[in-house]
Amino acid sequence: MTEGEGERHFANAKRRRTELRSILGFSLPMSVANYVQQSYLLADSIIVGHYVGVGGLAAVGAAQPIFYLVNAVFLGLVSGFAIRFARMTGSGQTERQHDAAVGLAAFTVVWAALCIVLVFSTTGFLLNAMGIHGAVAHGTTTYLRTLSLGFVGMFGIGALGGFLRGLGDSRTVMYIMVSSSLLNTVLAWSFVALLGLGLRGAALGTVTAGSVAFVAGLVLVARRHGVHRYRSALPELARQTGSSLRLGFPVGVQHVMLSLGTMVLTSLIAPFGTAAIAAFSIAARLEALAGRFYLDLSGAVTVFVARYAGAGDPERARRVLLQALRVCLWATPAESLLVILVRQDIAAVFTTSGPVREIVGSYILMTYPFLLLYTAMAVVHGFLNGIGRTVFPLVCTMLSFLVVRIPSASLLKEPLGLDGVIWAVPIGWFVGLAYTAYAVRRYVRDARRFIPVPTSAA
Repeated sequence: MTEGEGERHFANAKRRRTELRSILGFSLPMSVANYVQQSYLLADSIIVGHYVGVGGLAAVGAAQPIFYLVNAVFLGLVSGFAIRFARMTGSGQTERQHDAAVGLAAFTVVWAALCIVLVFSTTGFLLNAMGIHGAVAHGTTTYLRTLSLGFVGMFGIGALGGFLRGLGDSRTVMYIMVSSSLLNTVLAWSFVALLGLGLRGAALGTVTAGSVAFVAGLVLVARRHGVHRYRSALPELARQTGSSLRLGFPVGVQHVMLSLGTMVLTSLIAPFGTAAIAAFSIAARLEALAGRFYLDLSGAVTVFVARYAGAGDPERARRVLLQALRVCLWATPAESLLVILVRQDIAAVFTTSGPVREIVGSYILMTYPFLLLYTAMAVVHGFLNGIGRTVFPLVCTMLSFLVVRIPSASLLKEPLGLDGVIWAVPIGWFVGLAYTAYAVRRYVRDARRFIPVPTSAA
């Protein structure tokens, strides 16, 4: 190696280390916040499981796809705002962020009002479609209707998170989410264990904590970023809001598909009994916890790639993806092995029910060896979202979840029972990663093949 080649190699290695530190420096505060939030969700399930019983766990599990529908679709649409904020930051057009921020605030209020109406008017129909009846359906209805009273605060926290991520301020997001989750845990235990309010108490804890954290977060963001001084003319407000929503629309549709697919899966699980519904509720919480770091890594990839796209530097965007995939390759197998080894202890934390614990243990043993398929797919989706190709992740979700996983679960449950429904999970992941690799291959081979979407584009 010549002296010039050595210097270039050293410079490239230094840039890679700098970019990796930047990615992790952005994603780790988000992971801390989300892990605390996921820990609250796990604690909530533990509290409900021990003080309300298996029926309470089943009711919360039946509520998950409905709440996911209204919450995750909102966060998907908000991702469009975050991408635009990041592009504006990369291109130096920070003054235009005011219009998008005001539009985000207006959209949040309207969405919260619509979702309250949706929960009160359609919960019974959706539960009946999933095959949920009797005491479980009554508990789910009570839980969701109480939870809807705090939608303004919960969605408000999501909007603040999208705004701050687009500006590159993940630490403030961490402070808001951690404080909300810790308060939530304390209130849920107080309302359920001490006051005996059951499922209504679990929901009230979330409502109260979310509302308090949103108000405190709004004050903090106003002081740090001066959002209380933002003003916007109506034409520009409408244009920026429309552009952001169009960018986030495929991500929102992706979450709609996931939610509807989850409802169909719940209908496949329901005939196996309350224990199966409760077990899959626990498994879903564990899966969300296991994949949280990689989803935050994907979000960091989206922000940095969007910023470099806005600055017209596609090569750095490509390197961000490759660095994130290396992190996945090292971290996922270690995490999967650890969860598999302690699977029985994990299941025992949630419930004393033998059948529920057995199903949770089987789910972990059958799916976690393939977790790398999911985490790699999530990171690549972050890259595609960052360059504005948000339709690719949508197609991947429809293919892997709706076209492959649900039909596979339906076919395999006849000969294999509940194990067949579980085996459909890694099958869907495999197909999803295969499609994602096909979609992104041209950008990995040659970063110049994608043209950054201009900040002013729709």
